Amino acid sequence: MKPQEQGVENLRPEPAAYRYDLPEKFRNQFFHILKDVFGYSNGPLRRQVPLGDYQAVATMAIYEVYGGICEELCEHLGVLSLPGIEPPTTPLAAFWSYFQTAGTEQALRAIEIAIENIPKSRQNVNFVLHVYPTISKDEAVRRLNERFRENAVGYRMEGDRVVRLDSDFLHAETTEPTFRLLYQHGFDGAIEEFRLAHKRFREGPEHYDDCLTNCLKALESTLKTICNRRKWAYDPNDTASKLLDIIFRNNLIPSYLQTHFAGLRSTLEAGVPTIRNREGGHGSGEKPNEVPEHLAAYQLHLTASAIVLLIRASGALGK
Repeated sequence: MKPQEQGVENLRPEPAAYRYDLPEKFRNQFFHILKDVFGYSNGPLRRQVPLGDYQAVATMAIYEVYGGICEELCEHLGVLSLPGIEPPTTPLAAFWSYFQTAGTEQALRAIEIAIENIPKSRQNVNFVLHVYPTISKDEAVRRLNERFRENAVGYRMEGDRVVRLDSDFLHAETTEPTFRLLYQHGFDGAIEEFRLAHKRFREGPEHYDDCLTNCLKALESTLKTICNRRKWAYDPNDTASKLLDIIFRNNLIPSYLQTHFAGLRSTLEAGVPTIRNREGGHGSGEKPNEVPEHLAAYQLHLTASAIVLLIRASGALGK
């Protein structure tokens, strides 16, 4: 009997292990995405161009867009010009030369800045009139995430930030719904803190303690926002544990289910706050605290799951 006759074709293959560098193929694919977003030119860099020379005006507009991107990159890096770039060169050539050789963290930040500048480019009159971009920001992000996925690169763009993935299932079931719910329901403080937690995780071991700190901040901001909207009194200095007492006391989780959710409450109280307090929230003494990667990853997913539950439970209560 052939394998497909046994139903093997219906089995989902094991996902490939993620890589966390950016291979040359991926970097080249990103180049093609931005060609469709910002246009392309290899024309000379001029200070002035005749308005009737539409190709030269388009080139100038493209270079103005890339000039803005390069300026933001320089500000982020704390430098006056992009490292390794020898003038004279066009802003487009400077950006791509830098992007091809930049380290992973720097290249990811370059991606974020480039994507953030798509709406700004549409405010440039010469760009709009003469460049004719062929794809929108949403389509650029969709294609970028598709390239991340097909190259088994463990990142994904959410909003205007690149976040690190650790498993397709956990990301689909926790991270994506969390960002979506936070945006949809206007939890602005928690959005920024949860984004920052992902950014710190992506930056590696030296920043895992900050990842834990921002996870707790995101959870506390979510709880305070719910309390504000429900007009449930709390002290602004209340810890996560006290805030959890308030939401349980006010039946955010229905009373008839509180026994069932006793384990959940223990997880919320002893999970996010306690991990952060023990590993990332206090002075380390003579020996610095070393937060292991698996603990930081668990913290991210636990925080995401808790936030999704709390926002959906608040919505279920009605107004």
